[in-house]
Amino acid sequence: MNDSTEAKAKGRDLVAVVLIEAVGSSITPFVPLPFVDDFLFGRLLRRIARKVLERTGAVVPDDLPKAIVEAYTNAGASPLAERALVAAVRFVVRKVAVVLDVKKSHDVFGEAIAFALALDVAAEDGIVNMHTAPAVGAAIHRALEVVGGGVIEVLVHATRGAFEKTEQVKDTSRFTRVADSVKQQVDDARGHIAAALRWELKGVR
Repeated sequence: MNDSTEAKAKGRDLVAVVLIEAVGSSITPFVPLPFVDDFLFGRLLRRIARKVLERTGAVVPDDLPKAIVEAYTNAGASPLAERALVAAVRFVVRKVAVVLDVKKSHDVFGEAIAFALALDVAAEDGIVNMHTAPAVGAAIHRALEVVGGGVIEVLVHATRGAFEKTEQVKDTSRFTRVADSVKQQVDDARGHIAAALRWELKGVR
């Protein structure tokens, strides 16, 4: 298997990992992010980060996934006053069941798979360790902002459609079939993310 084919296979497999971890964490993969508790989403990203890094065959220090995710989330943190206002609005919106777009239009799956693909690229380049974790996490956030929501939404739309088609299948093989059906969208998204991330990570070693 050449490097390109291997990268594509890993990208497809990561879709299944994200879906399994989201469902296993009792988070609906396609719920809008404003409705997901920050602690739960952070925990989901840490679990995904560990799975991504373990796939390289390396020993993953306990604190490494946490350090990467904290740097990633801190890079996108809003000022305290704005976060307090958003929290209040979220509460009201939950009460009336209206979908709210608060800066991030992605759902849980959209951001989680983009994060996983980006971290996989960084791990593939051999630059993920405790020393570089803060820089890697922040670079992933910047790279996903550069890529923009359009690339991720195409992947999400395709995955949601495949997910709904397999609704009657309840075992984990369902997630593998979903991942297989969206491999082209995954390959495209990974290519865009890789280009942006490698630019952001120049000089990080």
